[in-house]
Amino acid sequence: MIYHACHELPFTQIHIVDTEFFGDDGDQKTPVCLVVRELLSGDVRRYWMDELRQMNQPPFDIGPDALFVAFFVSAEFSVFLALGWDLPTNVFDCYAEFLCQTNGETLPFGKGQIGALQYFGITDGDQVAKDNMRQRILTGGPWSSDERLAILDYCQSDVDGLATLFAAMLAHWPVGPMDLDQVLTRGRYVATVALMEHRGVPIDTTTLGLMRDNWHDFKQALIEKTDQAYGVYDKGSFRVHLFERYLGTQDIAWPRLASGELQLDRDTFKMMALRYPQLAELRELRKTLAEMREIKLTVGRDGRNRTLLSPFNSKTGRNQPSTTKFIFGLPAWARSLIKPEPGTALAYLDFSSQEIAIAACLSGDDGLWQAYASGDPYIQFAIDAGLAPVGATKESHKAERDACKVIMLGVQYGMSAYGMGQKASLHVLEAEDLLQRHKDVYHIFWKWAEQNVNAGLAGVELHTVFGWKIRAGKGRDVKENTFLNWPMQANGAEMLRLACIALEEEGIVMCAPVHDDAVSPRRWLR
Repeated sequence: MIYHACHELPFTQIHIVDTEFFGDDGDQKTPVCLVVRELLSGDVRRYWMDELRQMNQPPFDIGPDALFVAFFVSAEFSVFLALGWDLPTNVFDCYAEFLCQTNGETLPFGKGQIGALQYFGITDGDQVAKDNMRQRILTGGPWSSDERLAILDYCQSDVDGLATLFAAMLAHWPVGPMDLDQVLTRGRYVATVALMEHRGVPIDTTTLGLMRDNWHDFKQALIEKTDQAYGVYDKGSFRVHLFERYLGTQDIAWPRLASGELQLDRDTFKMMALRYPQLAELRELRKTLAEMREIKLTVGRDGRNRTLLSPFNSKTGRNQPSTTKFIFGLPAWARSLIKPEPGTALAYLDFSSQEIAIAACLSGDDGLWQAYASGDPYIQFAIDAGLAPVGATKESHKAERDACKVIMLGVQYGMSAYGMGQKASLHVLEAEDLLQRHKDVYHIFWKWAEQNVNAGLAGVELHTVFGWKIRAGKGRDVKENTFLNWPMQANGAEMLRLACIALEEEGIVMCAPVHDDAVSPRRWLR
């Protein structure tokens, strides 16, 4: 069965690999063992850590004629990088491909290897026993000779299960030449992710230590400094009755729940802070205190922030690292903790108006593309909509540009005219007028966007240029906005992956992706 499912792939060897390792959060991993099964010959080889450390390269072919197969490949590559090995040329990540093919479906058994096997009706042994063995491995030993054998057996059982899963996936979702190019491109990206996870982001550990040791005092000082303008905190806690009194003094009409109580969720605070800029610092304080009740940033002994970047984990295929363990998941001010080593620098790279460019290109709306190509799509929309004269600039028509920016970005997320008005400090009728002008000026984009929404809601598969997919599963409660913005977000994720691959392969060292941005440490030019 396995040979039949795999023999049409253009490789002379197909290696199914699993590793075991341990290590504290933030640290690079310590290898324990590796098991590899070559599918076409059936050969199985097992290696303990002592043998692995004596090898300069993997004990199997990683060149252009071989295919490397694993589940959540970046984890396996953490072992390769800890051993100083080169990474394989061709990579098939069963985790990424499983998520790609099932994106939008309900997965009752989860996204892990066992869940993927159960998706195909395949059982994979005693889960409790497997969990117990994994916990024993994570202790870091020492292990008796019997335990070593049991760990190798456990690792091989995962390899055997993965071989079965790989065959089932190929049988259920055949891989043609174009599909294979897309699969291998995703494989190149997870290799890049492994490199970024291995390097981590350099952190100012001295300042971080001071913050952790003095967090209570730091929190109190932050409250005292900010609350001087509001008077809504008492004994370190936000008090609703004091906030209501402040709103009355400022003549601010705050949204309320059906019960009559103030609506204090994060989105409401964000919306009101945009409408009333004097609330911005209070909003930032509440957000900071909520997200930083305890600093959980994972920093290794070498001063590097490391955590799983979790590529492909969102519907759009974007990375989903922990928001508490990853430096870029924390409030923006925490980024001041990033500190390159002496003699190095960090470059923060970002796209400009990326989603507008994607929408213009995919929809074929020449007017929207010209707005993007102008260098300032927001002022160009103002000109196209008759709100500003030809030749207007950001400086000469700032108010018009700011309002048009809200509209251009908001339409891609399905934001209502009311929401746009709140964000742009416009009356709802003004926002409705701007929204209608956008529909009139960029009508080709709107027709394309509505087609995507209708197709998605009808259960038709949508896909990016490089093959990332989504299809609403039967009985799944889906929203229009999911499919309205998905093409821009998902293709934007593809662009980030391609950019990271290209930068890495050009020798530009990457240490983290940030949504649609990337961070790269470079040596100072002397």
